[in-house]
Amino acid sequence: MKIWTIIKKEYRDIVKKKSFLIATILTPAMMAAFIFIPALIAKVGREEKIIEIADYSGVIRQPLLEKSRNSEEATGLLKLKFQSIKEKSQKQEDLIKVYEQRIADKEPASLELVPEYSKRILDETIAGLILVPGNVKETRRIYFCALNVSDLMTNKYITSTVRKILSEKILTEQNIELKIVEEAIRDIKLNTFKVKKEGTTKAGSKLEYTMSFIMLAILLSIIMIYGQLIMRVVIEEKNNRIIEVLISSTNAQSLFYGKIIGIGLAGLTQVGVWALLAAAVLSRSPLGIDAGILNFLTPELAIYFVIFFIIGYFMYSILFAIVGAAVNSDYEAQQFSAPISYLLFIPFVIGVVVTQSANTPLVIITSMFPLFTPTLMFMRISITVPPFFQVALSIILSILFTMFLAWVGAKIFRVGILMYGKRPTVNQIIKWARYK
Repeated sequence: MKIWTIIKKEYRDIVKKKSFLIATILTPAMMAAFIFIPALIAKVGREEKIIEIADYSGVIRQPLLEKSRNSEEATGLLKLKFQSIKEKSQKQEDLIKVYEQRIADKEPASLELVPEYSKRILDETIAGLILVPGNVKETRRIYFCALNVSDLMTNKYITSTVRKILSEKILTEQNIELKIVEEAIRDIKLNTFKVKKEGTTKAGSKLEYTMSFIMLAILLSIIMIYGQLIMRVVIEEKNNRIIEVLISSTNAQSLFYGKIIGIGLAGLTQVGVWALLAAAVLSRSPLGIDAGILNFLTPELAIYFVIFFIIGYFMYSILFAIVGAAVNSDYEAQQFSAPISYLLFIPFVIGVVVTQSANTPLVIITSMFPLFTPTLMFMRISITVPPFFQVALSIILSILFTMFLAWVGAKIFRVGILMYGKRPTVNQIIKWARYK
């Protein structure tokens, strides 16, 4: 049985499955849902939040109430409603003063609230309570107590609004007209543009960050899915003794390469279908696709995606195929394949650094490491195209490393697929690689 026959067999076995068709259709739909549904939920899923203000400085309460009533962000997007607390507690003011004194030594872990304040929050009569100490102008510190303090947009609105109020107060006390003060502290809107060889186009920083991680997740998931698919196919054929029949018709090396190439072509077919669907969707302007997304998804990026998918697929599929040939059960496969999966997820940790500084020594070195190149180098390219020699060098190193893995993997595969019963050790697998 020639290698081309094995490639066609493996390709047809994958492509003809209903699961392949379902995954090809559902995956783009799920990715679109991951992109658009959270934004929709953030807009529609908010409920009105009533936040009370206990101002012991006499500076913040009234301006905050006025600004929030006239703020489209507060009343519209965030659905915030600020109101003055019914009766300020002298005991609470004393507790804040004690807290402020303790901060000078070490910031305490808890802030004591008087029972009537806590009760309103615990009963969910109000969503939160803002405490403004008397010396807020000196300390620039306020306290927000709530059941949920993870709403970053609300927290940011409160801090930025209070900062503006204090700035206005301090400047007007210096006999500067309020109109001049308001003009001086007006927010700056930052419009970001990405510089490329083709030209300078508008690009949002949040969009770049989000799209980079989405593309990385797509690349990683495809490599992981098809790599593990090879591992499961090898284990199944080994346990059912099908592998022995195949070996009688061809050699182990042809079987090893045929499986990897055949299943890889199925993966490439799926990626090609997704690319065509994406091109069809993005070409239709009535769908209201953000211009930043169109500027991000360039033909150059698509080419690099295919290149690094092919490199990453072959590199990791060889590793997964080695595991499949060496083990005897799915349980053993999970244990042996776990380190390979960890190698694929490390780029997510380093990815945060890449989005901030794509050309630091740490990022350059890790993106040149063959096992990280398919994901990290691709992410660098999606953020800001590195020097071409770095991209070319990383591809060459990855290809050479993959060829070495293929040579070692074929030697392990020819021994491992005929080994049954006893669970192999790492030392045994190394010995298999040394057999001539």
